[in-house]
Amino acid sequence: MLPTEYNDDLVQDFEIETQPTRTYALRFDGYPCSGGKLDGLEAMKQAIFLILQTERFQYAIYSWNYGIELNALLGQTMTPYLQAKVAKAIEDALMADDRVLSVEQFSFTKGKRNLLVKFIVTTTEGDVESEFEFGGETA
Repeated sequence: MLPTEYNDDLVQDFEIETQPTRTYALRFDGYPCSGGKLDGLEAMKQAIFLILQTERFQYAIYSWNYGIELNALLGQTMTPYLQAKVAKAIEDALMADDRVLSVEQFSFTKGKRNLLVKFIVTTTEGDVESEFEFGGETA
């Protein structure tokens, strides 16, 4: 006979606190960092940028859940199928972060040698309009 009610008399005597998104501000223009810190929406913008600039499984320092998988798609012609694969790769990479709630409203602009992808990331800190440039081969 299996029990139908489980009661172990445990009482939750603690609160779960969410950690702040505070992180060091990085500069990508070649100048040294000033030691400043970012929090909130600005920290999320930086996190999104870093996730999309890191190829998954390529660097031992990062978890296998961090980064984007696009190496297999490089060199393919810019077709709607490729656009869907890039959008899915972006969504998978960003949804691995527990602060990201959704990635939606993708739009694509074909260039001579690249594909510019614009999208909106809904996070716990607010909405972030972001873009990603995927290099490929046009036909």
